[in-house]
Amino acid sequence: FDEVERDVRLETARARGTTRDAAPGFDAQAWRDSRRLALARVDALLASDEDADASDGPRGRRLVIADDNFYYASMRYQAHQLARRARAAHVQLHVNVPVELARARNERRAANEIVPRVAFDRMANAFEPPDPSKRTFEHPTVRTDDDASTNTSVRSDDDDVNHDTDAHAWGLVWDAWGAPPRLPITEEEREALRAAGRDANAQSAVHALDVRSRRALGDAMRRASAAGGPKRRADASVALNAARKEMLDAVRERSKGKKGGGRREDGADEEFEALDLASFVMAREDAFAELCEGFGGDD
Repeated sequence: FDEVERDVRLETARARGTTRDAAPGFDAQAWRDSRRLALARVDALLASDEDADASDGPRGRRLVIADDNFYYASMRYQAHQLARRARAAHVQLHVNVPVELARARNERRAANEIVPRVAFDRMANAFEPPDPSKRTFEHPTVRTDDDASTNTSVRSDDDDVNHDTDAHAWGLVWDAWGAPPRLPITEEEREALRAAGRDANAQSAVHALDVRSRRALGDAMRRASAAGGPKRRADASVALNAARKEMLDAVRERSKGKKGGGRREDGADEEFEALDLASFVMAREDAFAELCEGFGGDD
């Protein structure tokens, strides 16, 4: 997914007459376009029989890896939907990395591949770990715990024992490769699931943003007080509380989405709405984070 986004941003930069990605900060349109393109590529790969192992049934067996951080559960659900429509098995491999280790690795990347600090912190704070007990579509999930040691701890949903080899992780993925997710039986059932999914995604996005922005505001208030005393704290309180309320109201309004008829059976409308809401939340949260940063030092 990262490679697709870099390609999209590069094409955007070229269209503006430059040869490099010079767009500052988060580009919501490029993010939406790149995720739609990446998901379309996954969809095409799932539909293809090329390179399949013909010894394993009439269609064969082939592995399609969608490599991304998928930090919202709704993003992972999109991958689940693609597998379900293609009648393919769906297995999640969750690489659990401590935030500070991930931050250090990010800083060692090539300059044009480093995730900006504001975006990195947003993703780290927003991350929704896989939880098959709460979200049934996330079963099965294989987990690895990467702590920068020479060994990697590996376990699956049904395995309480930690193992020490990457090969074992792929073995668990292979073992978990079972029947495709069940398709809803009727159009009414499909629409009920779509509506429930849209509402759950919207409520989750607003609630998570509320929690994260409250924490960011509190941190900014403490920095403002330390930097400029009661007067600066008061100024920060007025400005940031107003900005936070406006942001949450805007996200609640955006999360209502388009409800009703005219939807495509392939689920493309739901996928677009999920991407649109996620990109809108990220853009607004980045702007709020920058405003909070402005109260963190001297005038």
